[in-house]
Amino acid sequence: MKKLLLLSLTTATLLATDKTSVIFMIGDGMGPTYTSTYRYYKDDNSTQKMDATVFDSLFIGMNTTYSDNSLITDSAAAATALATGYKTNNGFIGIMDQNTTQKQTVLEYAKENGYLTAMAVTSTLTHATPAAFLSNGHHRDDEAEIAKDYLSLTKSGKLKFDFLMGGGEKYFLEAFSDFNARAKKESLTLYRNDYDFTNIKNYPFIAFTAYDYPAFALDENKENRFRVAKMTNKALSLLDNKDFFLMIESSQIDWCGHLNDIACTMAEMEDFSRSVTLAKAYVDKHPNTLLIVTADHSTGGLAIGDKIDKKDDTISDEIKSRSYIWYKESIQHIDSSSISIAKDLNTSKDINVTFKKQTGITLKNHEYKKLKSTIALNKIKVLWHEVNVIINRHSNTGWTTHGHNAVDVETFAYGKDSEKFKGFMDNTDIAKKIFEVLGRKSKK
Repeated sequence: MKKLLLLSLTTATLLATDKTSVIFMIGDGMGPTYTSTYRYYKDDNSTQKMDATVFDSLFIGMNTTYSDNSLITDSAAAATALATGYKTNNGFIGIMDQNTTQKQTVLEYAKENGYLTAMAVTSTLTHATPAAFLSNGHHRDDEAEIAKDYLSLTKSGKLKFDFLMGGGEKYFLEAFSDFNARAKKESLTLYRNDYDFTNIKNYPFIAFTAYDYPAFALDENKENRFRVAKMTNKALSLLDNKDFFLMIESSQIDWCGHLNDIACTMAEMEDFSRSVTLAKAYVDKHPNTLLIVTADHSTGGLAIGDKIDKKDDTISDEIKSRSYIWYKESIQHIDSSSISIAKDLNTSKDINVTFKKQTGITLKNHEYKKLKSTIALNKIKVLWHEVNVIINRHSNTGWTTHGHNAVDVETFAYGKDSEKFKGFMDNTDIAKKIFEVLGRKSKK
């Protein structure tokens, strides 16, 4: 009887001291309207009830995004808040009040306390958001200097990460006179196989998905279109049944928002949704795991819907009776980003045919003339802007800015300790609560 009791107590003690793994997912620029728009975009029109998305099933609260010196944050300051629990000024990674005070990140704390640590992103690995988890004391533009920080060692002489997946090999080559030799010194395997992770079995490693910036989801080949999901699936398979901290960023939601490219945005949201779904399924099988999903800020001031032009004879009476509408069908057949469409138009012999082929939209006469005159300017940035103007007009999609805005963003949570993130909080509180989940006692 005593042996059984001792065994029960020992088992209970072991279970009580099990670490909680953390999957921290960031949709860069993914404001509340993005998740709403994605829901409407994916909804089955043949049913009366609006179909829920994975984001709807995980929604738990809201958080603020302002930085230390601005109501409207940039990604560097926002990521620093999410990674350290401290505010900083726009443009800076891990710097408080423009001095060199360093704050430990949740990833660094996890590594220090025996967790495996990893990141997977669709930006350069040294871009603002991932940089805030592995680097300190730099401006976000100093990507080569940030790369040097990535290979700095812990007090015990180990790398701070077990593996990284993302673009931007060029900044590591700039940072080190012989990057291959430095990687070999740290027993770090380098992969340069795009999104083919088949041969990756062990860590530490860096899997470079692009020499510089990775392509948009819409501009990838079909095999790699859901690249956030591919990285998530591989990362979780490598970390399976281990104690880990994993940060995943769907970086290019933000970039599509800056462009005001609604088709590009929805493609990135689809990729991120699949990634979050994979993470949720992992938590279902591994209940000692916390899944946190949020955004660093909102981009573009996205709004959908407008009044219906009741004088338009091409619109049915049934449609006119609705008064307001968002034409999601106008973007569902678009298979390239506005930048790619603009490049094709720039060399096209027939603007109408090319635009129709790329978007499914038939140009109106004034739109054709505008595109033709814009092409004559030979300024690709002006051209992709005009492409978006036309697509947004046809779909009734609105944008207020090409930059960020100050709206609060959503918090999504699932699994172990997810109740800690319920309600309204500051973005710094997310990091503070993750620290608690990882085992650090809160400061009184």
